[in-house]
Amino acid sequence: MMRGPWYISVRAVRDYLALTGQPDVTQGPIFDRASEALIAMAETTIASGRQPVPINTAGARALRYRGPSPQRYQLIVVPAPRAEGERPQLVRVLPSHGHV
Repeated sequence: MMRGPWYISVRAVRDYLALTGQPDVTQGPIFDRASEALIAMAETTIASGRQPVPINTAGARALRYRGPSPQRYQLIVVPAPRAEGERPQLVRVLPSHGHV
């Protein structure tokens, strides 16, 4: 999805669905609502001025943002262009105290 400050990957939406106890789907209204929630989360995170922490994950350089309250999910963003698009891309959504 190409709205908001980051491209939202299918994997990130599936992570979010799992974290929120929703069905694991890749299309339809549940997927669309989850995508919209992640876009809003990305916008709030960027607007807050939170600084990301550089990390290496799966051989790629990435940035880990702390998401907004109350969940404080870890938002893993790859800043380099990828096949899905040129914007930074939200590639994973992890629990607040999970491991990358």
